[in-house]
Amino acid sequence: MENKFQKTISSLALILLAGLNAYSQEGLEGFKMPVEKAVYHNKSLINANLENQKVALERDHVKGKLLPTVYANAMYGYINSNIDIDLPTKTLPLLGSTIFDGSQRMNLSTQVGLAGVTATQVIFSGLQITNGQKALEQKFKAQELMTEAGYDQLAQEVMTSFDQLMLLKEVDLLITDSEKRLNKEHEKVIKGIENGFAIPYDRDKIKLAMLELESKKAEVQSNRELLLYKLQELTGMSQEDLNSITYKLKVLNLDLDSAMQMNRKELDALEASQKAYEFVLKKEKGAKLPQVFAFGNISYFNAFNTDMTIKDLPKIGNLKMESNHLMMAPNYALGVGVKWTIFEGKTHKTAIDKAKIDIQINENKLADTKEKLSLLQRKTEVDYNLANKKIEVSNQQVEISKNNLHLASRQFEEGLTDVTERLEAENEYYKQSLGFYNQVLSQRMAATELLKANGNLYQTITK
Repeated sequence: MENKFQKTISSLALILLAGLNAYSQEGLEGFKMPVEKAVYHNKSLINANLENQKVALERDHVKGKLLPTVYANAMYGYINSNIDIDLPTKTLPLLGSTIFDGSQRMNLSTQVGLAGVTATQVIFSGLQITNGQKALEQKFKAQELMTEAGYDQLAQEVMTSFDQLMLLKEVDLLITDSEKRLNKEHEKVIKGIENGFAIPYDRDKIKLAMLELESKKAEVQSNRELLLYKLQELTGMSQEDLNSITYKLKVLNLDLDSAMQMNRKELDALEASQKAYEFVLKKEKGAKLPQVFAFGNISYFNAFNTDMTIKDLPKIGNLKMESNHLMMAPNYALGVGVKWTIFEGKTHKTAIDKAKIDIQINENKLADTKEKLSLLQRKTEVDYNLANKKIEVSNQQVEISKNNLHLASRQFEEGLTDVTERLEAENEYYKQSLGFYNQVLSQRMAATELLKANGNLYQTITK
């Protein structure tokens, strides 16, 4: 039984090493569904998309300024006014009398109704509207790309959590196999005690080792529950669905030519931001140009029940005049208007200078980000290659500890070694085997870090 287990472990280790040459990015395909669910479930990403929709609405609002504006108005009112007017004096030829001699006072009262429809449309805005719209389009693109940049981090978190779950499954197998061997040794020791070939001390030492395995099993179960809760929160999936996802913990051998291609969304976002700032600068410069607009109006006017009294006319006294209505309809007005701001302090110059500074700041951010990502690219490649080399070393350590375990077991059976040395060999084998799987986990982490550093992790998982 023991020899069969050792052969199984050896074969498994060889399979894992062979994976370095045969296993490639297709090992990430199994994460497509949970990673996509995590993206759709993540509240921060949802809010980021909602914030970006506000930019889209702002863009549509600016675009709408090129469309006609149509509005209707209506008014009813009562007017009462005392008027004092000094008109040139006139002499009536036939009567020989004068009128409008001196200042004339009068009173006017009337009711007025007014209704109309007016339309205006911008013909030329100095390209401010057009450039403003293009700036918002680029801003929308930049924010969308920055949101997508967060997909890689979330994908790695989901994948790492699943890898840790698979590691716990391997630990379960190691514990189970150790229990089998220790149970076998325990039975031998009990028989040896009965026949006088062993002492109770050996039995108790083995029993203590078995209790330590029980403690490790409890720890594994606790860690498994925490990981499932974490994955449930990340993806929104039920624990039943999460438990249904299982795979063998193998190394990830990447195609470095494709994995090292730089596709970071942050760079694309900064380039889109650069274009947005350039359009903002053009927009501010366009404020120097005149704005041209067209307008049209159709209206109805009616002054009715009008009373007007001219007071203290010579020889006449008060002259009272009335009208039933004074109606003008329809009234048409069509035309073109120009608005040109000649001087407005430093407002315009300040806006242009600010736009130029924003462009320079973004250029510096873009250059700095490229430098840092270039360094990160080289670092992750070195870490990935180092992790692959450590896998080979760890496999040799497993082989040596396995041989030592086999030798210690034979010597213990023949009475050439004590139980302490036998248990030390058991612990060392468990330690090296666990270390091997931890190294596989580290290699997978290094592979995902390399993909993430180049902006290819989410794309590789979901393609």
